[in-house]
Amino acid sequence: MLCKYVLTVDSISYDIPKSCIQNWDEIKFSRKRSGLEGITRTFTSKFQFVGEAYDLILEEYLSKYLASNASITVYTITNSHTYDEFFSCRLDFSSLTYDGNTVSINSIDDSVANIIKANKGTQYEYSVDEIKDAYQLYYDRLNMQNLLNFTVDDTYVINPIELADVYVYSYNTEIAKGGYLDFNKGEKGVIADILDVPSSGINAYIDMDVEYENGGDGEYIDLTLSTCGNTQVVRVFNGENKNVKLNVRVDRNSFNAYGQRKMFYFSISMKASHTTYANFRIKKINEFKITYYSIDSPIHIDAITPHTVLCKLLKSMNGGNDGIKGEIDYGYNENLDNCVILAAESIRGIKKAKLYTSYTEFKDWMEAEFGFVPVINGNTVCFKHRDSLFGNSNIKKVTNNISDFEYKIDASRIHSRIRIGYDKQDYESINGRDEFRFTTEYTTGVDITENVLELISPYRADAYGFEFLAQKRGKDTTDNESDNNVFFAGVNLDLSDKRYKMIRDGWEIDGVLDSSRMFNTMYWQGEMLKANAGYIGMFTKKLSYSSSDGNSDVVVNGIGMKDDFNVESGIITCGDVSFTTYDEDIPSTDNETIKVLKDGLAYEGYIKEVSRVIERFAGVKYDLFVRSITKA
Repeated sequence: MLCKYVLTVDSISYDIPKSCIQNWDEIKFSRKRSGLEGITRTFTSKFQFVGEAYDLILEEYLSKYLASNASITVYTITNSHTYDEFFSCRLDFSSLTYDGNTVSINSIDDSVANIIKANKGTQYEYSVDEIKDAYQLYYDRLNMQNLLNFTVDDTYVINPIELADVYVYSYNTEIAKGGYLDFNKGEKGVIADILDVPSSGINAYIDMDVEYENGGDGEYIDLTLSTCGNTQVVRVFNGENKNVKLNVRVDRNSFNAYGQRKMFYFSISMKASHTTYANFRIKKINEFKITYYSIDSPIHIDAITPHTVLCKLLKSMNGGNDGIKGEIDYGYNENLDNCVILAAESIRGIKKAKLYTSYTEFKDWMEAEFGFVPVINGNTVCFKHRDSLFGNSNIKKVTNNISDFEYKIDASRIHSRIRIGYDKQDYESINGRDEFRFTTEYTTGVDITENVLELISPYRADAYGFEFLAQKRGKDTTDNESDNNVFFAGVNLDLSDKRYKMIRDGWEIDGVLDSSRMFNTMYWQGEMLKANAGYIGMFTKKLSYSSSDGNSDVVVNGIGMKDDFNVESGIITCGDVSFTTYDEDIPSTDNETIKVLKDGLAYEGYIKEVSRVIERFAGVKYDLFVRSITKA
C-alpha cells in the first residue's frame, strides 16, 4: 500500500518522505470489535522521526514547550492515482524523547472511541428544565395498601355490669394516603373514628389467642368488633382457651347510611347470672389491624427521551463541544420506542431538578434492558440491537495462503449463571414486597466455569420505588441516595391530551396486589432475557430459575418468573479462530461473515480484529468470532 506522509507543525504542513519516519515499516492499523459491539479503528501509537522531521519537531518543542502543536497525517494511493486520507492524529509532546538523531513521540488518539473511553465513567449533572421533552408524563399512581397495627393490654378482670377497660393503641402504621381514620383516641374500646371511606372500603381484622380462667359463676365472655352497623362476635366459655378471629368491613354505602358515630370499636364483655368477677387473658395477639387501599392524586412529571440523554452525554464527553452525533436505531424494539427517562428529583417534584448519569450507566442500561450496543462510525455513535451487527450473508472466503492458523475456546464467554434485572431496593414498606423488578438469577447448565454474566440495569423500572418517591412530594429534600437515581417508564404519547401516559394494555400480569394499576411490566426480567437471547445462546440453550431478590410469583402474558427460558440459537459460539493470509482485500463492512477453509473444515465467523502493516505488506491477520464449524 503506497503512502504519503504529511507532518503539520504550528498549522504549517510539510510533505515528508518515509525516510523521515524511522519506524515507517511498523506503522499499522486495525479494526477491532470491543466485546460484541461495533468495530472501531486504531493505529500505531508511536512515531520515530529523523532528518527534516526531527528538526521541525524539536524546533517546535524548544520554542513553545508544552504549548507545542503538531500532527501527522497518512494518505494512501487510490486506483485513480490520487491520495485519500487514511488517518490523522495529533502528537503528544508530553511523551517526547530525543537522542540527537531520533525524536520519539506518541500519537494522541482523539477519535470518538478514545474520547468515550477517557470519559465514559464521569457522572454528569444536567438541569431537567434544559433537556426535558415538550410533553410531561401523566402519572396516575399505584393502588397502595395502608396498614395500621394495634395492640391492647393482655390481662383483664371482668364483671357482668360493665365492659372491660380495653384501650387500643397503634404502632407501626404505614399510611400512603391519610384522611380516612382518626385513631389513638384514648377512649375505651374505640379503635378509630372513620372520617371517610375509599372506594374499596376499610377492613378491620383481629386474630388473637385468649384464655378465660377463674370464671366463678360467669357463663361466657364475648369479644365484639363492630363498625357502622356491621358487628361480629366470638364467644369464649368459662375455662376455655381459644383462638379468636374477628373481621368487619365498612364500605361507602354503609358509611353514608349509618346515622350514629362512625367508628371501629372493640369490646370485651361478660355474661353471668349475678355479680361476679373473672380473669380474662389475651395470651397472644397474632394480628390486630385495619387495612384499606388508596390511590393518591395524579401528578405530572417532566420526561426526557433516551436520544436526548445520549446526545447530552456525547457533548459533555467532548468537552462541551458539538461534533459527535448520537443516534438510536428506533423501530427495532417497541419497549425502547415507547420509553422515557425520568430523574428521581423530577418524580419528587423538586424545583430545578437534576438528572445525574454517566455514559457507562446509559450504555449498560441500553444493553441490559434492550440488547442495544454502541456502534461508532466516524463522528456518529449509534446504538443498535446487538443481533443486527451479526448478519447472515457471507462477504469473503479464504481458501489459500493461510498461515498461523489456530482455533481456541474463549472461556471468558462461557457462563454458569446469569444475574439479570435491577439492583434490589430496600423500601421498608409492606407494599414493597409486591415489587418484582429486582435481580433474578438463572443457571445455564454449564458447570465447566464459575463465570457469572451480569445484565443489571443501572436505571430503575420498579413501580413501587417510583410511587414512594412521588409520595415524598412536598417534603424537604434530603441526602437520600434515591434522589440521584434515574428511572424510566413505558409510555404512549396522547396527542389529544398533550401528555405521556403509562402503558398497561397488552401486558397481562398475575401475582401482584393490583394488576390493573401495575405499570412498567414490559421491563420485567423475561423481556430483558428476550432482548439478549442471541448473546445468551452463545453458551447455553436453556436457563433454569434459581432465585430472585423480589416477588418471584409474577406471571406476565402467561410466562412465569420461575419458568425455564429456552434459547433457539446464539449469534456466535464461544470459539475464536485466528490466521494470517496474504490476500490484501479486507472487507469494508463488519456485519457479514468471513469463511476460512482449513483441513476439510469451514470456519465461518465475524471480525473480532483484523490488522496489517500499512506500507510494508506482511499479510493480513484475522481474529474471528466463530459462528459455525462445518465440513467443507
